[in-house]
Amino acid sequence: MTSAATVHPARRVVVASILALGALLAFYAVVTLAELGGAGLEDFTGRWVYDAVVLGAAAVVLARALRRPAERGAWLALGLGMLLWALGQTYYSVVLYYASPAPFPSPSDALFLAFYPATYLGLVLLLRARIANLDSLGWVDGLIGALAVAAVAAALIFPPVLEALGGSGLGVAVSLAYPCADLVLLGLLCGALTARRWSAQPTLGLIVLAVALFAVSDVVYLSVGGQSTEALNLASVGWPLAFLLLASAAWLPSSVAASPRAEAGRRRAAAPVALAAAAVGLLALGNFTDVGAAAVGLSIACLAAVLVRLSITFAQNMRMLETSRAEAVTDQLTGLGNRRRLMADLERALASAPAGSGTVLAIFDLDGFKAYNDSFGHPAGDDLLRRLGRRLAAAVEDGGAAYRLGGDEFCVVAPTDGRDGEAICRAAAEALSQRGTAFAVGASWGMVRIPFEARSAEEAMRLADRRMYATKGRRVDSVRSQTRGVLLSVLHEREPGLDRHLEGVARHASELGRAVGLDAEELDLLVRAAELHDIGKVAIPDEILHKPGELSEAEWALMRKHTLIGERVLSAAPALEQVARIVRSTHEHWDGSGYPDGLAEAEIPLASRIIVVCDAYNAMTEGRAYRAPLSHEEAMRALREGAGAHFDPDLVALFEPQAENAVRSAIREKVRSQP
Repeated sequence: MTSAATVHPARRVVVASILALGALLAFYAVVTLAELGGAGLEDFTGRWVYDAVVLGAAAVVLARALRRPAERGAWLALGLGMLLWALGQTYYSVVLYYASPAPFPSPSDALFLAFYPATYLGLVLLLRARIANLDSLGWVDGLIGALAVAAVAAALIFPPVLEALGGSGLGVAVSLAYPCADLVLLGLLCGALTARRWSAQPTLGLIVLAVALFAVSDVVYLSVGGQSTEALNLASVGWPLAFLLLASAAWLPSSVAASPRAEAGRRRAAAPVALAAAAVGLLALGNFTDVGAAAVGLSIACLAAVLVRLSITFAQNMRMLETSRAEAVTDQLTGLGNRRRLMADLERALASAPAGSGTVLAIFDLDGFKAYNDSFGHPAGDDLLRRLGRRLAAAVEDGGAAYRLGGDEFCVVAPTDGRDGEAICRAAAEALSQRGTAFAVGASWGMVRIPFEARSAEEAMRLADRRMYATKGRRVDSVRSQTRGVLLSVLHEREPGLDRHLEGVARHASELGRAVGLDAEELDLLVRAAELHDIGKVAIPDEILHKPGELSEAEWALMRKHTLIGERVLSAAPALEQVARIVRSTHEHWDGSGYPDGLAEAEIPLASRIIVVCDAYNAMTEGRAYRAPLSHEEAMRALREGAGAHFDPDLVALFEPQAENAVRSAIREKVRSQP
């Protein structure tokens, strides 16, 4: 309520003052232009009414500076400049009005010219307050606008002024000072308009209109040599009208323009391009008519500023291009390289790897991060990812690079240079681990040696990802391990003695798998498939499973379905899909006589062929309810007899403990080369 009581009356006084000054100006214009009331009334209005309008307008602007602290310096400088000009007019009215001839230059000219420096200062302060975050391109755009408008104005102003000038050298200099000062004033405002669009700001629109009217009035006065003409009468109305516009602009609401960075590039470039075209047109016009040396010089300077703008624009575009390229290959959360950067680096590593050198690719997945995120919230989770990302980058900074693939997955690419690849991965996994009183975050990882184990970036990523998930699945708290434990418990409850058989098959399969040369991930799949290869028997009735005699054809048909049942059971858990495919083929025979698909030789998955051999050996050495167990020698003889029919002959040969190392190596290479 207090603010309304203090502000509104002051605004009403200002509005009333401006309206009163406008009425006085209208009275002066009617008397001067219509030549009403005779010489006495014209003298009265020309001396006292005119002076009252310009002095009153200066007072209104100064009142704005004194009443409101915002932009006080700008309006104080502008108001003082207007006051100096008004005092020059008052001196002319009081002292020089009836002088014949009036001295030129006179003290009035000094006061008139003092208006310009004060106005420059006021406008510069106002521009600083009204334009937010003007960049280097904005300043150059302003210079282009100033030079272009000054060039056009010089072409229009100087020829008539120079033609009308006469008298002493000092008089000519003072006369030229007016249009030169007006050019600077117009250039300053037009430069600001070019640097930042002000069409939506009425304050600055009125200032531009006032300055243009003021400059036109000066040119008209100088071009007629101060002789009383109709044009001079119009100019005499233009000066006080310009002052009245400035007084109105001072009390309009102020607003800060938005940063020019928010403007669309095409719109921002439109004004400089148009102004540069005007400068080019002016230079072309100079070939047909005299536009003056000043206009030519200003036009050339404008085009030079355009070249500067082009260089700045090119540099900015190059910086933006580099920034966009960096952002496209950078993870925004951690600052590490993203998947796109990783694939590009992998392609380079594969293409430029020297003979005999190697690079380690390792994918890491955080263990326990979801629980941390759920317990402490996503902001804390993001902070943890940032910390772990910095630690990972530091762990491989000696020639390697770290990446974040998204979520809680990280990656490392590092040259081995004679180092142990697993040691590099263990150090990286340690960097990705953090423990506290209420949490523990670690990392499971899968490693690939390139180019030895993979020839393309996609193949390397697939292999590393598969190995990482295999490692993750071996954790006792993993979903896959828990699922395996549940299934083995079901088998134990269904067949209490079966778990001993499965343990034996898994043990023999692991040994034979190592003899074949399977890697850690392949061995893990093989062992889990060996442990679960009979899971489908939970659906077979007891009277068939424990029948002491031979099974009937119908009973065999049902028994042969247990591998398909096992595949369906295991496929229900996504983590066991690969195990399910192996289990399906664990009763296929080398000669194609097995079930369920009748596969033969290398069509049978290698892991399934290994399990067939180990399952047969273990069953023979353990015995069954309907027969006694065989000795090792008897079981091996049976395997050799079935080699090439039921069993892969190479695997049977590798299963022989006494096989020579050279024979084992040759067989290993042969088996590993099969699809």
